[in-house]
Amino acid sequence: MTTQKAARHASLVESAVQGLVPAADIDHRVRHSWARCIETYALDPQTPKKATVVDRPELQARREQHSLLLSIARVELLNLRKRLHQNDFGIMLTDADGVILHYVGDPGFASTAKRSGLREGAVWSERELGTNGMGTCIVEQRSVVIHQNEHFLAQNTELTCSATPIFDPQGKVVAALDISGSFNRAQTHTLALVEIAAQNIENRALLESCKRHYLLRFHRQPEFISTPGEGIVVFDDNGMIVGANRSALELLGAPDHRSLCGQALESVFDTTLSTQMQLAARRAFRAAPLMSRASQSKLWSAIQPPERDARDGGRRDVVEVLAASPCGPLATMEYGDPQMANNIRIVRRVLDRDIPVLLLGETGTGKGCFAKAIHAASRRSDKPFVTVNCAAIPETLIESELFGYKAGAFTGATREGHSGRVVQANGGTLFLDEIGDMPLPLQVRLLSVIEDREVIPLGGSKAIPVDIRIVSATHCDLLSQVRERRFREDLYYRLNGLSLRMPALRDRGDARDLILNLIREESRDRGGLIDIDDAAMRRLMQSPWPGNIRQLRNVLRTMIAMSENDCLTLADFNDEWLSAGTASTPTTQSDAIALDLESDDVLGEAEREALRRVLESCRWNVSAAAVQLHVSRKTLYRKMFRHGITRREGSLADSGHAPGSVEPASSGTGIQRANGSSRHAVIN
Repeated sequence: MTTQKAARHASLVESAVQGLVPAADIDHRVRHSWARCIETYALDPQTPKKATVVDRPELQARREQHSLLLSIARVELLNLRKRLHQNDFGIMLTDADGVILHYVGDPGFASTAKRSGLREGAVWSERELGTNGMGTCIVEQRSVVIHQNEHFLAQNTELTCSATPIFDPQGKVVAALDISGSFNRAQTHTLALVEIAAQNIENRALLESCKRHYLLRFHRQPEFISTPGEGIVVFDDNGMIVGANRSALELLGAPDHRSLCGQALESVFDTTLSTQMQLAARRAFRAAPLMSRASQSKLWSAIQPPERDARDGGRRDVVEVLAASPCGPLATMEYGDPQMANNIRIVRRVLDRDIPVLLLGETGTGKGCFAKAIHAASRRSDKPFVTVNCAAIPETLIESELFGYKAGAFTGATREGHSGRVVQANGGTLFLDEIGDMPLPLQVRLLSVIEDREVIPLGGSKAIPVDIRIVSATHCDLLSQVRERRFREDLYYRLNGLSLRMPALRDRGDARDLILNLIREESRDRGGLIDIDDAAMRRLMQSPWPGNIRQLRNVLRTMIAMSENDCLTLADFNDEWLSAGTASTPTTQSDAIALDLESDDVLGEAEREALRRVLESCRWNVSAAAVQLHVSRKTLYRKMFRHGITRREGSLADSGHAPGSVEPASSGTGIQRANGSSRHAVIN
């Protein structure tokens, strides 16, 4: 902005505060905010002011403080982004101090956002940057649209901001949600979208944070219970209301949260505590009539008991509600790709029905993580999720690993026997990865288990009943294998209750957002957000990614490790990583042997083992290993990547298995069971 324009804007602000501008020309909330900026904050509308940015440890601490809210809001922000049709915008979530905790932006808005200081960690409180959407909605505790010249600082007058506060169950402002962009007109429809998203975030956060209380959920129409417009009142064992959502205030005609919190349930509703306790004890989430005492209006309600008391039934109610919501485990698998969105929409319909799911797609497309998300969103989420990689376990061991064995069933069997993966998955989900590589004789036994819901261990005579959900996955064309008699037709149709194809990374329409999310996942150990510049992003998006998301994750992990600042650039990228990754990770034992014979690189293998020994002697401290080898840190990382050596090699974090799954026994080492843990990863 030119000095002349800034001076004109400053004159407008000062005249409005002094009452020299007609009241109709300036919104009264904006006028009051301008007055605060001058009289309380001592800001000058004409003086440029850079946004204060908190340091990385403080930003991380603020994110941890709001971890539940952030986990819910991230998905909602991505959904919000898909609904916006215009370009040039950024979506931000701040805490109550105006510090931006999470940012999702349109590429066309990147330069404006950078120039304006719209970035994670920036403080956009009214005290710091004057009248603006985020800061002013927090002070006013209501939704606002701050359009261009309504900003206090002249430097921000190219922006239009639509913002709304987010409240906790007691009515305290805990965050703000904002959409800012270079819009020529005030965006009233954008504000409506922001308010809906904020309401969704509030409701989901309330349901998650108040699980140990009774939740009375109600609406004027019974079919609207468990929708974003439902009222929710939280009360304790004594029948005292401890929280509510905004829809509850509206439905009950309450002026604010304070008018409800601290009141007895019986003083607000024409019911008794004992009646609600009896309804909660039935474990049936069904609508019942309820009367409001103040308005005498008829409502319909359902009672959700505390999770601590409900044990199994209460938990299922909570899980069912969350699984049906736009948030939850399944929503984290999709960032705007139509095919993935359709997969999620379809699988939600059969989430808790006994319908097997078959996941199809290339290696590395995230089939294992999608299976884990199906389990986590279902009523079986508190039961085991057990993975069997049919390609990784030697054929001689897969039968005993899958079905178990009795003590002394064969030479080498352990003294106590082994229950087997099927029995381990009882009550939960059995994920059969690379099902196309299962030997034909075992396919007969698996079909019998699926049909009869019981398994007989090797060397045993008594059948063990099992209750399992079957999810299977393959990169093979199973129908071709059926025609070639390499896969049983009856088993194929038994596994193929619902078939979903996972799109290859090169075909996904949400690649940019997926890359940004993977960067966030892989940079958690750095203590703050790692950014990526436009050139590096373009290069990543131009790659065909034959190894799909798994290959992308490995490349990003290496780039982050090698980067010396908080922004990934082409300097952190090496084209050799892509050419090295064109050969997919072997999926069968024979494939692995074939690749070893084809490579025949004795010197390369010697270097790989030498690097491994040095790294192990340095306890995987890469800097120390680089000094010992007399090479730079970047060179060592490049060699580690070329040889497939990672700092977590051999752990679940890099094995492609979701946390909590049972890792397959490695080839040639006999029967093993592992219960390792790993950092949560959205897609492996």
